Amino acid sequence: MKNNLWTKLAVIFFSSIMFMPTSIAQETARASGQETKKEEPYIEEYDAKGNLSKSYSSKEIELLMKEAKTSERLLNTEPKNTNESSYVHFYDENNLLIGSSNAKAVTAQQAALAKVKAAGYLVYRYDETTFGNSVTIASERYFKNPQSITVTPKQQVNVLTIQTYKEGYSTPSGSIKIGNFRASVNVPLADIAQHALGSGNYKIQLIHNDTADSMTYLNSGTLYYQ
Repeated sequence: MKNNLWTKLAVIFFSSIMFMPTSIAQETARASGQETKKEEPYIEEYDAKGNLSKSYSSKEIELLMKEAKTSERLLNTEPKNTNESSYVHFYDENNLLIGSSNAKAVTAQQAALAKVKAAGYLVYRYDETTFGNSVTIASERYFKNPQSITVTPKQQVNVLTIQTYKEGYSTPSGSIKIGNFRASVNVPLADIAQHALGSGNYKIQLIHNDTADSMTYLNSGTLYYQ
């Protein structure tokens, strides 16, 4: 997609503001290299039949992590430099601020949303969640042409699968597997959704696939759609 959300947002957002035998040494180095590689963050994209269609490079992943940080800065509603000890927020169906005892928070989010809408996208903010099996964003709600979703771990996510289901279909249009993430990442969805089955409404399911931990712990995140 030529009109990339993050290309547009970047322009709008940033313009506003010891010795051992050689054989043992070689084996140790090789094992160490394999371990390091295994522990690096990864993102893998699969088609509807479960075939690997793309593996993201370290540079691509680095960019997606930067995009997630930009998203959180853009949509952060926590008041800064305020003496208020408490405040009350009111949210719409997309979990976006529509009223607050802190007027600055509302103004800040409205300004941020204007920038997102100027890029041609809508936003849904999902709440923090903990699950041992799976969870569907917004309780089975369908979103038109989902573009990406930010994932922010409370603790390291070793393996997490994200699937998209087009309305009227009982099987996923594709899936993305991410792993070894400690920080936020903006996960692309367009290739496994509308680029696979065409424009339409899709629901997004997060699946716990971590055999090292019984639960997945995520902070709140953002879904971008059209």
